[in-house]
Amino acid sequence: MTELATLPTDQAPPRPAPAPDLPTSLVTRFGEIRLDPGRLVTFPAGLLGFADCCRFVLADLPDRQVALKLLQSIDEPELAFLVLPLDPDQGPIGRDDLRQACDELGLEWPLLVALALVTVRPDPGGARFSLNLRAPLLIDSRRQLGRQHVFAGEAYPLRHDLQRADAA
Repeated sequence: MTELATLPTDQAPPRPAPAPDLPTSLVTRFGEIRLDPGRLVTFPAGLLGFADCCRFVLADLPDRQVALKLLQSIDEPELAFLVLPLDPDQGPIGRDDLRQACDELGLEWPLLVALALVTVRPDPGGARFSLNLRAPLLIDSRRQLGRQHVFAGEAYPLRHDLQRADAA
């Protein structure tokens, strides 16, 4: 079973003033999302396939009983990703591998928020969810700075099937 983590709140930095071009909310395919400047994350290199999209807000889905979060692009409001917070200490990606990735990317380990991108595929019984563990999103929560790290080799799958209880 995939271990879930909550986003750190006790170490959160003071909330910055909203950027002049940051709207207070966006209407998305998931409904209206309130944009909290304290949850703004900058990915300087963008995400794989989306190099021009560097600013994202991590938002709750309307159903707060679900562990999944929404990573909503500010630069392209039509672009959003479902993500699942991972426990850096006991999650499906090895602690040592995450530490090494943080070192390589210049991110602070104690303040790490690790997210897996979620893929939703049709299935005869409904929807099938999987996690991309090979290319997680790693965020330094103090600096609100993120990077996508791609692990070499086959140790972490592109499609790690998620049990229904994992996402709930």
